[in-house]
Amino acid sequence: MISDDIAIDAIARPLTAAGDAPSIGRPARLTVYGAEWCRDCRRSKAVLDVRRVDYVYVDLAAEPARADEAEALTGRKTIPVLVFPDGEQLVEPTNAELCAKLDRAGL
Repeated sequence: MISDDIAIDAIARPLTAAGDAPSIGRPARLTVYGAEWCRDCRRSKAVLDVRRVDYVYVDLAAEPARADEAEALTGRKTIPVLVFPDGEQLVEPTNAELCAKLDRAGL
């Protein structure tokens, strides 16, 4: 279990129509700004990994100068920041919020 008292594999499954197989090789990349010391960052990455979503991870502990990028995008200093190819951003999303966005994006 990772947060919200819900197992990631239970909530992270993509929504599909009855009998449809989930799409797994769809080319889509998103950028995740975070740090390994951040529990919410690890949780969000776990959801993405369970769903096999391709993403770029920017480790702000290793690249602190890039924190300005995340702040410029959101106007906030909190992480994780997830920036989707469609331009939508999520900051500190819950598992449910992240999964809902992934479902809308077909990921």
